[in-house]
Amino acid sequence: MNQFGKVSRLELTAAFSRDKKTFIEDSFFTSPFKIMKPFENPDGSIAVFQQSASAGILSGDAQEHNIVVKKNASLKIRSQSFEKIFKMEEGERASRTIFATVQENAALFYEPLPCIPFSQSDFSSRSQIHLSDKSSRLLYQDILCAGRVASGEFFDYRFYRNLIEIWRGEKLVFRDNAFFEGSDGGKKPAAKELLQSPSVFGGFTHSGTLLLFGFGLSVSDARKILGLEEKLLYSETIPAKIVEASQTESGDIAIRALANCAETIQKEFEKIKTALTSWRI
Repeated sequence: MNQFGKVSRLELTAAFSRDKKTFIEDSFFTSPFKIMKPFENPDGSIAVFQQSASAGILSGDAQEHNIVVKKNASLKIRSQSFEKIFKMEEGERASRTIFATVQENAALFYEPLPCIPFSQSDFSSRSQIHLSDKSSRLLYQDILCAGRVASGEFFDYRFYRNLIEIWRGEKLVFRDNAFFEGSDGGKKPAAKELLQSPSVFGGFTHSGTLLLFGFGLSVSDARKILGLEEKLLYSETIPAKIVEASQTESGDIAIRALANCAETIQKEFEKIKTALTSWRI
């Protein structure tokens, strides 16, 4: 159960100094959150590692993150470890809401480590990110495991929901609503079979999404960086991973990946992150 008895909050405001460096202008957090002293990068950006005194997400937990990246600042947010979502009793759940604002010529790199929903867990997450204009840059990473795969646990969570909305100015330019119903600890085998079917995860156990907004990167550039074939080729042989990049209506990039190991997806996404400096505005 939620031992904190209230919404757990994490608030960060990053600003840009006269000596062309990003710094934390303001921060506020309640249990179980903490943040480490920011790491300065050679390009003037900073990396902040979000820490938690809790072992993971427990029943009844309610979290709210508020992030503001002011004009010209560049902030990277990372987590300390894989995030565990623990078993919950029937009718119990946990939730998290993320609000972020990225001002003109600012950048937010949101790069948490993968999430592991345990058997019979029920978790909902909503991210609402506002970009001021096309000079605002966003890298958003989300990697989901099927469960404690090494222990033989696959898609045994109760529910996992993740809604992502990205606004540029007053216009909604991206919306992704993932809603997965698992077996609930084996009570609903048909739900687990559906998630494992070719129409959903296709036999893979890990999925990843990497969103790139405002970097000026084309979908052909992204595909070259990832080493993808010019055309999608059908094969009877199940590959070790499936990765593909697409372009949104607003001209931004969404990269999706499926694999049987979180590290495989992380390595694919790292190719893009390493190459991004060439496309920064």
